[in-house]
Amino acid sequence: MAEFEQVNTAFLAWLATNGATVSKSISLQDYSGEGAGRGVVAVADIDKDEELFSIPRPLLLSPETSELATKLDLTTLEGWNPLMICMIYEYGRGIASHWKPYFDILPLEFLTPMFWSDEELKELAGTGVIDKIGREEAESIFKEKLWPLISAHPDLFPMEHKDKEAGFLNVFHRMGSLIMAYAFHDTLPDKDEDEDMDSDDEDEEEEEKVNVSMVPMADMLNHKTGHNNARLFHEKDCLRMVAIKPIKSGQQIYNTYGELCNADLLRKYGFVDVPNPNNIAEISGESVVAKCTAKDEDGKDEKVEWLLEQDGLEDFFILEAGGEIPEELIGCAKILMMPIDEFKTTVIEGKKLPSTKLTVEVQKVLRELLEAKMAEYASSAKEDKALLKQAIGSIPERTRNAVIVRSGEREIVQSVLDQVKKWRPPPPPPAASSGKQKGNGKGQPPNKGKKPYQKK
Repeated sequence: MAEFEQVNTAFLAWLATNGATVSKSISLQDYSGEGAGRGVVAVADIDKDEELFSIPRPLLLSPETSELATKLDLTTLEGWNPLMICMIYEYGRGIASHWKPYFDILPLEFLTPMFWSDEELKELAGTGVIDKIGREEAESIFKEKLWPLISAHPDLFPMEHKDKEAGFLNVFHRMGSLIMAYAFHDTLPDKDEDEDMDSDDEDEEEEEKVNVSMVPMADMLNHKTGHNNARLFHEKDCLRMVAIKPIKSGQQIYNTYGELCNADLLRKYGFVDVPNPNNIAEISGESVVAKCTAKDEDGKDEKVEWLLEQDGLEDFFILEAGGEIPEELIGCAKILMMPIDEFKTTVIEGKKLPSTKLTVEVQKVLRELLEAKMAEYASSAKEDKALLKQAIGSIPERTRNAVIVRSGEREIVQSVLDQVKKWRPPPPPPAASSGKQKGNGKGQPPNKGKKPYQKK
């Protein structure tokens, strides 16, 4: 605890020395017992719209503020890579870096699946996490884009590790995880306000320049679904965190990371929320194509190409809580299952799309698809319920998080599968009469009322 407070004190002193202001009504607190690391707590009642802290823009760590931008041409790098290499550089400078007190307060280890063992990753089989971890892709970016730049400038990137490339790869993974979990998209007006007022086109929306930046102190706030009580405002000279509702003394201060499902929370930040109304499950577009064309592959490539052009084939089809069968999934399945001649004459030439109502044929395929999805999970619902009943700490935290993700997804898949199973085709319209009817047994005209399928 003494080390925790020492790092906090040094960090807050560094903020104050460099022009940041932090309200006396808040404090840094250790929430590691809740699996959340550091967080920010109210130590006095806070009013709505009260400023919690203000961070001057020079304190942000970005390609615009790091010295590295004056020593290397970073314009050839894209995406996160300019910030990534600046962080690697500043971290390597140690005490010489302006951001040393900031690096000291950031975590050294992560609970994200990027750092899980192969055995631990088996617990995530079938979930929306496993195909999006991207470790191999990230390491390819390092070797192709960053390592050539780093190795060409040993004066800027010293490394005592025996295997320098492996040493920098470890630093790369840590910096990448920090960016994933802590970075902000910082928006800056492209023009000064005075210039904008003089613009001839005052109705045109002002273009914004978006930078990915590390924002000290703002990244200390944790996330909890449905508990957001603060918001970060991007201003010309600073970034301000402001309370968006009254906060009582003792309450934790949260800045939401977005409406994220547990699979995304675990992949990006290393934790899950219970309960989480934003949970979803995903069916891969690849599995939909394979299942729908298993019996007839004639014209498969042509239909897939057309669907991609029309945005009718997704990488993943989303299933949501409630059990509703996605119409876009039904429509995609119908196209893929359509005989090639019918596809050409009806869809390509006639430009007529099939309805998104279930048919017996599509029902069968979707049932098989969803049952196959259920079989991908590493355990049964009964087994997962038993695991989650165990006391916290009795099973590894990573295992528990994996169980929460897969059980939440399985519940959604099962609800959609139940709807597919329950569906029955509508009854056929009554057969046309061969003779003229004058009435029925009750003396009423035949077929009185609405015709079959008549719209209301």
